[in-house]
Amino acid sequence: MRGRTFRFGIFPEHLNNGRLKATFPLFQRHITRRYTTTRYTTSVVSFYDDKVTKYAEQSIRPVTLKQLIQFGQPPLSTSILLDSARYTKSELPVRLAHRVKALQKLPFIVGTNPYIKKIYQLYFDSFELICNFPEITDESTDDKFAEMLAQIVASHSENIPTLAKDFLDDMISARIGIRLIAEQHIALHNANPNVIGIIDTRTNPAKLIQSCANWVRELCEGHYGSSPDIIIDGQTDTRFAYVPVHLEYIISEVLKNSYRATVEYSSKIDRNFHPPIVATISKGENNVGIRIRDQGGGVAPDHLPSIFDYSFTTVPHDEDSNTAEVDNILSNVSRRAMQAGLGGPIAGLGYGLVFELINIV
Repeated sequence: MRGRTFRFGIFPEHLNNGRLKATFPLFQRHITRRYTTTRYTTSVVSFYDDKVTKYAEQSIRPVTLKQLIQFGQPPLSTSILLDSARYTKSELPVRLAHRVKALQKLPFIVGTNPYIKKIYQLYFDSFELICNFPEITDESTDDKFAEMLAQIVASHSENIPTLAKDFLDDMISARIGIRLIAEQHIALHNANPNVIGIIDTRTNPAKLIQSCANWVRELCEGHYGSSPDIIIDGQTDTRFAYVPVHLEYIISEVLKNSYRATVEYSSKIDRNFHPPIVATISKGENNVGIRIRDQGGGVAPDHLPSIFDYSFTTVPHDEDSNTAEVDNILSNVSRRAMQAGLGGPIAGLGYGLVFELINIV
């Protein structure tokens, strides 16, 4: 019998690969010995490993609307609720076991990803909780079961973002690097005394900020019908070596947030004017700083932990029909802008600040 453990990361079946055996024979013996020992010295691990296998061998039964209606047809009696609870308790472990097994079969390198390991642990913990829950015989145990299910559902709510985050971060960073190297070589064929490939050795941030502001102002006026002015102050004659297209993207995203916040906050507090947005440029011995300030009410404290998360946006999804109509007009403008490589809409996709952060890094 092969040794196994339920700690995620590497499983002995992965060591059956002939190439891995030939390349890492000592590593194979160490891991196999370690896992075989774990198998026979930790009965709990052995029990749950076998239990997952037993459930995973069962076929998943499709859920039909007829079944759901059967358990939810009013009036709901105690017996109907108990039948539903028993069905749920019998069905979920099978589905969870299939997910656990699928994650166990991932290649070792994939399994070492901390985000994958977190998802694996969630599925296994959920499987364990439901399997260990006592038989549901009355309303009291059903209430406790429903409460436990609510906690499980809540714990799995971030599964997709958790899986996506690390993958997207790496993919976007790699994409930036690939394009940077390729475009640099392409641009080297176009002679310019101040430009080395795509790096402008005399990038003027003041000029670039003004250019971005002009574009964002058009988006803002198309969306809201008005926009604030922008003031560029500080050391406006600063020049430094940078990739202009990256800086342009970063500044555009920050300005879109500032323009939107300023206009919406003016409406919220019945302010009959829009205070200007101020972009200040400072230059040190070895660095250049760009600070963009607005009077748009700031970021809500409960939003701060999420502002760099993928798909996070403060744009409400239940806006009235008039706003929705304006949004449709803006989306057409924004779609054309995105196709032309000019960025996205003024807000709502939830990717602007994340891409900006990755561009900076």
